[in-house]
Amino acid sequence: MANIPGSIPSRPSRPATTPSAFGHDQRFERIVGALHEAALDDAAWPPAAALIDAAGAMHSNHVFVVEQRSGGALEYVFGSWRSHGAALTALERQYAERHFRVDARVPRLLRMPAGSLVHTTDLGGRDNDATPPGVAEQVGADQLMTRLAGLDGLHIIWTVSRRPDQGAWRRVHLDALRRLLPHLRGAVRARQALAKAEAHAAALRMLVESAPAAAGLLLDRRGQVVERSERQRGLLADGGVLAVRDGAPSVSSGADSAALARLVAAALPQPGRSPAPGAIALTDGGAGTRIRVRPVLIPKEDFGARRVAALLTLEHAGATSLGTRV
Repeated sequence: MANIPGSIPSRPSRPATTPSAFGHDQRFERIVGALHEAALDDAAWPPAAALIDAAGAMHSNHVFVVEQRSGGALEYVFGSWRSHGAALTALERQYAERHFRVDARVPRLLRMPAGSLVHTTDLGGRDNDATPPGVAEQVGADQLMTRLAGLDGLHIIWTVSRRPDQGAWRRVHLDALRRLLPHLRGAVRARQALAKAEAHAAALRMLVESAPAAAGLLLDRRGQVVERSERQRGLLADGGVLAVRDGAPSVSSGADSAALARLVAAALPQPGRSPAPGAIALTDGGAGTRIRVRPVLIPKEDFGARRVAALLTLEHAGATSLGTRV
């Protein structure tokens, strides 16, 4: 049975190997201060994660961000997995690409109240069917998970792990972890807000520098249009070659549509690869008409923020105006 907030996870009691200093005020305040620094600085995240692991005598702690689509499908959009500050990059990528889609713990956790601290065995049902094979063994056999509310409807998942030789979770650990939750949530939400603002500003700078650009569309990480620019007259004229349909950029030619879809997909962030710019010459729209899509990169981890991820421009060599239906 899943834990209710404030309960102790149903795990066999074992004596802890070392006394915990996690709940001591001095160490706790140091961790909180580190999280506040990490909200503004990528370089501060590893030390903050290391402090949490050391204070709780833990093996690792992982933050990842999940988006739930309108139909209920879940998407893994960001992960920061660390053990005593060291990045577990290969493990995080393996989970994102192979295990997340079959990890039944996450949808079960999302049905629980935000802030519930739950043992993974309580999320796995009678047969503990939720944990993907090999994941718990690699990151620590004794895990707790919680979900926190991110910005724009995103879900922040935090997992903390202990190895068997590190002893059982004790009430002092649980109390300290619960005290940390609002600070962790605040740090991640701050990062999401900053990343969202910085990406929008970067996209607008790129648009201003694009010449000659008849129209510009700002796209989010799903390729949906979040903002459009009307820089010249005639952008709303009938008969334009570029349109926005069902929230996404579209062109009139079928062959161009397939090429545009590939172009946009390549420019958006995906686990395990870097986004890439590209351009296509349109068959419909006159000689010299092309669409260019460029990733909007910011010099920090965005923690899955719903931000501008790509800039699409419709360009025409030597023209002063293009009809564009948006």
